[in-house]
Amino acid sequence: MIIRKRKIYINNLILKASIGVYEEEKKSKQKIVVNLEILLSNDTEPKSDNLRDTQGYSQFRKCVAEIVESQHFDLLEILTKKIHSSISKNNFVLGVKVNISKPDIFDNCEVAYELSSI
Repeated sequence: MIIRKRKIYINNLILKASIGVYEEEKKSKQKIVVNLEILLSNDTEPKSDNLRDTQGYSQFRKCVAEIVESQHFDLLEILTKKIHSSISKNNFVLGVKVNISKPDIFDNCEVAYELSSI
């Protein structure tokens, strides 16, 4: 029996987030970049070429956007954990990797945080 891994990737999802502990960060939203890797169970693999038979990418994109827009987050780690937990609750999801970066926080680098169960 061949074991296959099925994954959905959402790369470079750019959103504006209310995030940060410093006063200047709390005054205006910042650009964040979200990358997801989602390991799916094989029993949900589509049997036909029909969208109803698969897991739509848009549900994960929408989930991330709703969480980001739901509140102010002081820490990138807590936002990442909340997204990871929400996506992990789906019964067809076996593992999730969430990476969120703040590309504009420093002049010479971007910072990121990643949480993974894959």
